[in-house]
Amino acid sequence: MIFAIIGLAMGLLLGLTLSFSYSATFTIYVTLIILILLQSLLRIIKNESMSFNIYKEAILIISEILFACLLAFIGEKLGISLYLAIVLSFGLKIFNDFNLIVKKLIKYDKIS
Repeated sequence: MIFAIIGLAMGLLLGLTLSFSYSATFTIYVTLIILILLQSLLRIIKNESMSFNIYKEAILIISEILFACLLAFIGEKLGISLYLAIVLSFGLKIFNDFNLIVKKLIKYDKIS
């Protein structure tokens, strides 16, 4: 878990210091990729105690990115904002994973 935190800190520092620009037409796709990568990082941190297979995680991340971008592309061609469904889905997953990580860190016991 310490490596994930170090990597996240290094990525944030690099992102804040380097200036990177892209075309406005790719804004939706870049947003989706950032959301998917953040959700994947939180999923990996959440499942730290379980067995971790880098190949399965890489395939899962790539397939999520491809499917989300395909859905956004189809929605864009049809004139429907399908990317909002993807943003909502991954946003909910991010909040759920973050909540579970916080509960794990403070050793939260559910009262029945």
